[in-house]
Amino acid sequence: MKTEKPIFINNNSKVGILMLHGFSSAPRQFEKLAVYLSEKGYNISAPVIAGHGTSPEDFINTSPKDWTKSVMDAYAELKKISDKIFIVGNSFGANLGMWLLKELNNEPAGIVVLGAPIYLRFHNLIKLRLFTYGRFMKYYKKPFRFFKRKPKSVVDNIAYPFLPIKNVVEFISFVEKETKPNLQKIKVPILIASASFDPLVHPKSVEYIFNNVGSSIREIFWFNYKKHDIVGGGNEDLFSKIYEFIKGIK
Repeated sequence: MKTEKPIFINNNSKVGILMLHGFSSAPRQFEKLAVYLSEKGYNISAPVIAGHGTSPEDFINTSPKDWTKSVMDAYAELKKISDKIFIVGNSFGANLGMWLLKELNNEPAGIVVLGAPIYLRFHNLIKLRLFTYGRFMKYYKKPFRFFKRKPKSVVDNIAYPFLPIKNVVEFISFVEKETKPNLQKIKVPILIASASFDPLVHPKSVEYIFNNVGSSIREIFWFNYKKHDIVGGGNEDLFSKIYEFIKGIK
């Protein structure tokens, strides 16, 4: 079975970038951004979050406690070689990054959230379907529109083509019970970036984060894109925006 590998680059820099991939995805979605920021001289860490990068059968045996432990462990490893750390979270990786900020009492220097879910499109309908599916189905198969091509196998794409319903329920619960109530505890500079049209996350998520975080330095960046994963496309404009944000935090 193919297993995704973490990305770890030690440039002997005082500044490290912790990149947290999305729900059911893998560090591979950060390959282009990791190269871009590494070439700027930063240390880079993009860990494999527990249950990811192998199979949905592995995923179903994990819970939010496993996911948050992966994030905390990765931060501790990067801290060994970096005096200052920034977090870049993609999709649910942003929610995990915001959790990390809260747990560490805002020790990281700043955070970039990319397509962070607070509200999904058709949010209430999805919750109703999950409750219904969960009674007689173990997995939910993603529509093919979320993939660049029809997947030939589980490992043909960076993200799993089908998801354990149990984990999706835990994901939504994490957002509602952990992310939303604790946004005011985030005090570090934050860049909130989103696609101009995100087919998965409702755009009001951006405004909600902006209006509820406790950060005095906060900024919204709408990226001209029509997919949920805005980091995987490798667009220089987005990467440049992330770099300028990080570079501007003293």
